[in-house]
Amino acid sequence: MITVQQVITLMEQLAPHSYAESWDNVGLMVGDRNVVVTGVVTTLDVTEETVEYAIEQNCNLIVSHHPLIFKGLKQISCDTAQGRTINKLIQHKIAVYSAHTNLDIAPGGLNDMLAKQLGLIDIKGFIKTGEEALYKVTTFVPESSADAVRLAMGDAGAGRIGNYEHCSFSIHGEGRFVGNEDSHPVIGAAGALTVVPEVQVNAIVDGTHLSKVVAAMKAVHPYEEVAYEVLNIVEPTSSTQYLGRVGRLSNALNLDSFREWVQEALPDANIRFAGIVPKAIQSIALCSGAGAEFIKDAARLHVDAYITGDVKYHEAQMAKELGLLVVDAGHFGTESIVAHGLRDYLISAGLTVPVKAFTEQNDFFFV
Repeated sequence: MITVQQVITLMEQLAPHSYAESWDNVGLMVGDRNVVVTGVVTTLDVTEETVEYAIEQNCNLIVSHHPLIFKGLKQISCDTAQGRTINKLIQHKIAVYSAHTNLDIAPGGLNDMLAKQLGLIDIKGFIKTGEEALYKVTTFVPESSADAVRLAMGDAGAGRIGNYEHCSFSIHGEGRFVGNEDSHPVIGAAGALTVVPEVQVNAIVDGTHLSKVVAAMKAVHPYEEVAYEVLNIVEPTSSTQYLGRVGRLSNALNLDSFREWVQEALPDANIRFAGIVPKAIQSIALCSGAGAEFIKDAARLHVDAYITGDVKYHEAQMAKELGLLVVDAGHFGTESIVAHGLRDYLISAGLTVPVKAFTEQNDFFFV
């Protein structure tokens, strides 16, 4: 006999709970982990239709990608679709387990499924997640040189927060020092107390860029002896994981052939393009679901195209300005493969109960 907990164990061997982003909600959403499983339905979303399918197939466990419950519930009412879904799950004693960002990040997870579906080779990780230490760099600089120091630090990689770059915070104050007989102060004279209006410049930086940021700051700082401090504000985890993937096609394609290739690989996708049209397309970055926030990261890698979903107007404008072809294959279009992918994984992992992929869901967008 197979219990819900045993299926959860198999899922967490693929996508450990610890891989999930801090804002996410993953794990057992509804049900009893000690119940014997009659069958499993794998799906992208848990909807009323998904539950009806599970009932028809005599399956009492649904494994989904998108969490059934994402934020705190204030009520479970049959006046809402979510309330009716939860009510029906409880009535029919059907459990729900969700693997979301942990499955996005996991080796063999959704982004690897997508890369495989697209036929990419030489696949590697795209966006580092969960392992980078984060630091705050603080320095003290005369007011007249503050802008130059901020610019140099930002250009070297400091102050990157989500879709923003060159982020910093400054505090105005007063610096005091006395140089000894061997000093050559830029402001004031050796042996005399010097008081200077200064700016404290603060910016965060990841471990990859820390040494570059400090070197850039020192290179433009006017003082003979640069006063600065580095504070470790986030400790790194023990392993490196990645969100998204980077790979290449076996052969370069022009845009028309590339369009046909993507549509054939992702038949559920409503595809649209943004940015520029390269002469040939071979190197690819991808991020399933909503990955428009990584357009700049894809551009930095100089790939020929970036495939993701949920691209907005100004993000498309950014792609053009950066000289990058962006393929918006939709949130659903890049993630609907997860139903078959999870089914295949659970069967290959040795699960002996029936495992059914729910594939009757359609994109909420249509043309």
